[in-house]
Amino acid sequence: MKKTLTILFLLFIYHISAQEYKKVEMCDLKFESNKDSTEMNVSKNGKLLSGMYKISGVLPNQYSLTEFINGKAEGKSTTFYNDTAIREKHFKNGLPNGLWIEYDDSGKTIMRKIPYSNGILHGIGLFYDKEVYYWFGERVQKQVYEKNKAEEKN
Repeated sequence: MKKTLTILFLLFIYHISAQEYKKVEMCDLKFESNKDSTEMNVSKNGKLLSGMYKISGVLPNQYSLTEFINGKAEGKSTTFYNDTAIREKHFKNGLPNGLWIEYDDSGKTIMRKIPYSNGILHGIGLFYDKEVYYWFGERVQKQVYEKNKAEEKN
C-alpha cells in the first residue's frame, strides 16, 4: 500500500511539474504595439496569450518556447532549429530585458550577445568578433561607456 501511494504521489508531482506547451503557428498570432514600440501584446483570435507556448511556422524545423502573461512575453524564450537551441532571449513584462544570445546552427558557437534593460540596449554587446557599447539605447565608444559606468558606481 505504501509503495502504491508513493508511486501515485511521484506521478502526481511529475505531472504538475512538467511544463505543457500550447502549440501555435506564428501566422495565427496578432502582434500589437504602442506608437513607440516599447510595449507589445500578443493574441490569438482576440485573446491575449497566457501560459507556455511552442510557436512554429517562421522557418521549417524552427520553433520557439515562450511564456506569456496577459499577452506579454515573460522570462526566458528559447528558439530551436533542428531541436538545437540557437537563440535565448529574456523578457520582463513584454520588454527585452537581460542578454539575448544567438548561436550558430550547431548551438555551440556564440555569434552575438545583445544586452537589454527594460527594452533598451544597454551594456556591452558582442557581435561575432567585436564589442559594441550601449548606454541607455545609444551606441557609445568604449571610453564613454567605462566613464559612465564608473560614475554610476559613485
